[in-house]
Amino acid sequence: MKLIGLTGGIGSGKSAVAELLRKRGWEVVASDDMGRELLNAEAVRDEIVELFGSSVLNNAIVDRGRIAEIVFDGTDAGRLKLNRLNRIIHPRVLEKQSELIQDRIASGSPLLVIESALIYEVGLEDGFDWVIVVDATDDVCIERVMQRTGMSQEQVRARMAEQMPSKDKRALADFTIGNNGTTAELEAAVDTIATIIELLPQPLEE
Repeated sequence: MKLIGLTGGIGSGKSAVAELLRKRGWEVVASDDMGRELLNAEAVRDEIVELFGSSVLNNAIVDRGRIAEIVFDGTDAGRLKLNRLNRIIHPRVLEKQSELIQDRIASGSPLLVIESALIYEVGLEDGFDWVIVVDATDDVCIERVMQRTGMSQEQVRARMAEQMPSKDKRALADFTIGNNGTTAELEAAVDTIATIIELLPQPLEE
């Protein structure tokens, strides 16, 4: 099975690329969706309340927006809580991903894409056959996020500061998709990369 990582910074458009790949017939699973589901598992919710306090609950549901305000406030305390939050969530997400990958291998699936913002940040790149990086300039990314979420420029930059710089991701990527232009240009770029990957031989199993 071909296992592909799909990553990119906030506002780069990796979710748009993921959707285009789905339309092509590829299976794409978003790590963020897995993390969102896990947030309100009882054991995880209890750990989050222990870390942040009950103020992050809204009708017994974890408020992701409130947590984001705390961990992306630009302070050392916020960064420390972000690291502790990641230690709560990431191992469980990785476990779910591993189970999914093994299931798809067993069922003979030809290809699986894992979409994750933090592939390089947490050192997961060697677990994939290829990694695709979706890239856009900082100004484009910031404008997209501001329009989509209503966040201020400062809030977006605070989130960007916690991710690996895009130039470093580009240097490590097997494939890079630029997303500074039109939808048609993005579709053409995705089509080109997807065609190349489809034509590549199946990786040898270790």
